[in-house]
Amino acid sequence: MKADIGRRNTRILLYGLYAKTIAKVWRVMYNAENDSSEFTEDRPVDNTGTINNKLNFLKCFACIGVVFIHITFPGSFGEIVRLGADYAVPVFFMIAGYYAWGKDTVVIKRRLIKMLKILAYAYILHFIPQITAAVTSHEFGMAWLGRYFNWKTPIKFIFFCTVDFSSPLWYLIAMSETYIAWYYLVKKHKEQFALKLLPLLFVMQILLTSFCETLQLEWFLKINFITKAMPWFLLGYFMHTDKAERLRNMDSRKLVLLSVVGCAIAVTPAVVSLPVNFGVVGYIPYAFGLFTLTLKNPGESVCGIMEFIGEKLSLNIYIFHTLIYKVLVLIRRGVFGINTESALWAWGCPILVLVCTIFVSWLLYIISGSIKRKNMA
Repeated sequence: MKADIGRRNTRILLYGLYAKTIAKVWRVMYNAENDSSEFTEDRPVDNTGTINNKLNFLKCFACIGVVFIHITFPGSFGEIVRLGADYAVPVFFMIAGYYAWGKDTVVIKRRLIKMLKILAYAYILHFIPQITAAVTSHEFGMAWLGRYFNWKTPIKFIFFCTVDFSSPLWYLIAMSETYIAWYYLVKKHKEQFALKLLPLLFVMQILLTSFCETLQLEWFLKINFITKAMPWFLLGYFMHTDKAERLRNMDSRKLVLLSVVGCAIAVTPAVVSLPVNFGVVGYIPYAFGLFTLTLKNPGESVCGIMEFIGEKLSLNIYIFHTLIYKVLVLIRRGVFGINTESALWAWGCPILVLVCTIFVSWLLYIISGSIKRKNMA
C-alpha cells in the first residue's frame, strides 16, 4: 500500500515537473523568437522590408512534412509520404543560410545562443517523459541511465547530432553546430572560401547517405552537420548573393519541373528496389526548386492561415509533435482501448497528431500574446 502511494506521488511529482518544463520551454522559445532586438532580423524579410509570405507558406508545408516523417502512414504509401516529406529539413537549413547573408558575428552569435537555448530546453522536455516511463515501469536505475549516458553519448551527440531518446532533436544539434562553424567563418572572413566547398560537401552528402541507406546501416551514421546541414545552409546563403541572380530568376515552370523530378527520384526507393539507394540525389533539385519559387514575388500571399502556421507555429510543431504522439498513445491505451493494429489508428494517427500539435502550438501562441500584452500594459 505504502509502495503504491509512493509510486503515485512520484508520478505526480514527475508530471508536475514536466508541466513546468513545458511552460519554461515555451517561454524560452517565445522569447527567442520575439525578442525585440532580433525580431526583424530573424523573420523572413527581404532587403526592402517585405515579409516573404511564400516562404512562410513553404515553412508550413515543411513542418507538416516533419510530422509525417516521424509519425508515418502504413505501408508503401507511408514510405512514399515519408520520403516525399524529407525535403523539409533541408528547406529549414536553406532558410537559415539565406538570412545569414550579410550578418556579422554579433547577429550570428545571438542566433547561436538562441538555438542553444532552444536545444537545451527541448532536450530536457524530451527526456522527462523517458524518466517518467522508467519510474512507472520500475526500470529506473543505474542500468537504465547507462543506456542513455555512456561513453558513446558525447560521440553520438557531437559527431552524429544524435540523442538516443529523441531522434528529431538532431536538427537542433546540427543547426547549433552549423552556427558555431559559421560564426568562426564570418569572424575570419572565410565566407567565400566556404562557398567554394559547397559542391564537395554535396558530393560527400550523396556518397555517405547512399552508402548508409544502401547497406541499411543505423540512421544516425549518415547524420552530421558537415554533410547534412552545412551544404544546405551554404546553398541558402549563396542564393542571397549577386552571383545567384540568374538562379533566382529561373522560370517558375522550370523550378516546378525540377521539384517534381527531384521528388520522383527521392521517393524511388519506396517504389523500386535498386542495387544502390540514390534517392538522396533527388532532394537537391527538389528542395532547391521549392525554395527558389518562394523568392519570386515574396510579398504575395498564397494562403493566410498556412502562412500564419509557418511563421508563428512551425517551431512549436517541430518541438512538440513527437510528445503529442506519446500523449495520444497513452490516451488510446488508457481511455479508449483502441487496438494499435487497427486500420483506423494506423491511418488516423498521423493526421490526429498533426491536428493536435497545431492546436497546442496555437494555444501556446495565444497565451504568449496575452502575456506579452499584459506585460506591456
